[in-house]
Amino acid sequence: MQYAELRPQIKTGDAILWKSRGAIPWLIQRFSAFSHASLVVRLDRYEEFTDRIFLVEALAAGVQLRLLSERLKNHRGETFWFKPIGLSHSARTRIGTSALDVCARGIPYDYGSLFRNMLGRVSLNARRYFCSEFIWDMWRKAPFFQAVMGPVTAPRPGDIPVWIKGQLTRIDKEA
Repeated sequence: MQYAELRPQIKTGDAILWKSRGAIPWLIQRFSAFSHASLVVRLDRYEEFTDRIFLVEALAAGVQLRLLSERLKNHRGETFWFKPIGLSHSARTRIGTSALDVCARGIPYDYGSLFRNMLGRVSLNARRYFCSEFIWDMWRKAPFFQAVMGPVTAPRPGDIPVWIKGQLTRIDKEA
């Protein structure tokens, strides 16, 4: 579906999954269906941001806040929206608040766990994050996910739509 059609449906707590080109994405995609994952945060409480979709994502420079529209413009590859089934409004609010708090604290990227997670599984490390580890930890803070999550291991980006029941939709950029 076109991004413009999906925008009103994308909510805080959803994930954006990426298939990208490049050396590191290529390597990650040897072990996972997706190379990167981002967490959606909407700041609808603030008038100026009611129509903006932000991403909180673990990147090389640490956990950062970025605009989804800007990421889509510059992305070479495929993009997917993952909507977890069963997330309440209060759970989404808690996920968003936790994600913004982590972003403000300047948590660094977790390169070591990223590479170890390709070969096996690593436990969550709240002192540093790689992309899907960050999302998983934010989701764990929501009561709904605490009930359905399995072991406290960090997923690869491609594990997200496998480990959690939800709807996966391809986002087509406007021409």
